[in-house]
Amino acid sequence: MPEDHSFPSDESTPEFLELTTAQQGVWYGQLVDPDSPKYNIGECLEIHGGLDERLFSAALNRAAHLCDSLNIAFVAEDGPVRQRVLRPAAETDRLHRLDLTGADDPVAAAERYMADDMATVDRLEAPHHHFALLRLGPRLHYWYVRYHHIAVDGLGGSLFARTVADFYARAARGEDLAALEPPTGPLHALVADEAAHRASGRLEADRAYWTDRFSDRAADGAGGTDGTPLLRRRTDRPEDGGRPGNDDPSGPGAVALHTGETLPLPVFDGLRQLGAGNRTTWSAVLVAAVAAYAARVTGRREVCVGLASHGRHGALLHVVGMTSTVLPLRLTVDPGTTVGELVRSVAAEMRGALRHRRFSREQLARELNLADGAARLTDLVVNIMGYGYDLDFAGSPAASRLLSLGPVDDVSLFVSERAEGTGPQIGFDTNPGLYHPDDVRLHQQAVVGFLTALADADPDTPVRDLPLLDAEAAGALLDHGRGAALPAGTTATSLPEAFAARVRANPGAPAVVDGATTLSYGELAAGGPALACAPPRREP
Repeated sequence: MPEDHSFPSDESTPEFLELTTAQQGVWYGQLVDPDSPKYNIGECLEIHGGLDERLFSAALNRAAHLCDSLNIAFVAEDGPVRQRVLRPAAETDRLHRLDLTGADDPVAAAERYMADDMATVDRLEAPHHHFALLRLGPRLHYWYVRYHHIAVDGLGGSLFARTVADFYARAARGEDLAALEPPTGPLHALVADEAAHRASGRLEADRAYWTDRFSDRAADGAGGTDGTPLLRRRTDRPEDGGRPGNDDPSGPGAVALHTGETLPLPVFDGLRQLGAGNRTTWSAVLVAAVAAYAARVTGRREVCVGLASHGRHGALLHVVGMTSTVLPLRLTVDPGTTVGELVRSVAAEMRGALRHRRFSREQLARELNLADGAARLTDLVVNIMGYGYDLDFAGSPAASRLLSLGPVDDVSLFVSERAEGTGPQIGFDTNPGLYHPDDVRLHQQAVVGFLTALADADPDTPVRDLPLLDAEAAGALLDHGRGAALPAGTTATSLPEAFAARVRANPGAPAVVDGATTLSYGELAAGGPALACAPPRREP
């Protein structure tokens, strides 16, 4: 299919368009949970160097005015939901500009601003999105963006950021912004392509591929990921949905911004070399490593890794919109399988899945009549964003940091490629109501360590010989198992003395948690004699 390089006029489009399959999922998901900000996706670009704020504002406003997906409204009357482009007659100022240089801690102030805004619930029927330029110093700015996922996916966000950087650089060279045309294509191209796909035999071929790969899952209506979970479920969340701790934003409306870790560049280079040696990509190597890690942790030979995909073919990779999906990969990891064999088998599975990327995990769950939904098809999702965020604003480079990727049903690992010469950002994205941040951080460290071992391994090394934990992750795990540190000044030399010191220091703190039941240190101390005298429980 040839690329559609037509660009929108300055007038609204009277045509009503269907929603893409991905948009439909977001629409109904937000209707079910109307007060949740979970469909926000956010990013922070740290711009180092000089920046003309007025010129930046003009470039952003021009790019946003011309982008169809940033000017859409939805209508749900008289039939299926439809969307149309409602572009203002003239460009409007969409950029919020804040000077934080006078704050005691400009970086902390910027983080608070972004976290507060990410908790905002945008209008579903006509999303406004949010763009802000935060000045932290004379040569440091944060460009913060928040989109509603119904309009923009990860690929679309990267396309828009690149357009703004391009417009800014060209305006800085003296070009007239009003005469610039966007490199992105029109929204109707995505919608028309989906309609053509549904009308062709390709949709049936996609359905046949996926239902055949998961035919055994349809027998009892179960997702099939039962067994030892990758992460243990938390037991400390109060029934009222409150926040268990200040470092644990699991309460209503609370938003945790991603931080993640930087995968060391030598490790990243090792993954790329291992991929090249097996005639595949570093993405396939990373998925293979995640599958091997999940198999070791869960003790299973088969794991199902969800591969996040932009859901479109090459001719439409220049269109800002929402088509993202998740492709479930059924992967077998035998302990005796070598690293090279595993990489090649995962690469083959990915090739087959990507050839049928237009059939989503949610569509497959409906076809299989799974009682527990699409999320139970996969053990975790891997979201690899290799969009090349090497942005430059007329000589001032920008480093990207992902803040939120939208809703997470269970567990997701995100990997965001950055400028050449810099390792990608990597981290876990989890449902905070299900998993404790401390456990998530431990797995994040462990995965980076496992990737390091695999990147350095000989392709003929059996997977079982790869160390599950490196020294740093093992140390963190041991520290986590020891529990919280004793109060400062504690000189206890025995467990009873240490327990008594904790009772005196904070008697109301949780001591024992069992599901919804919590005993404080004071309660446990008061009931200690009775518990000590209680006869042991005998099983019948």
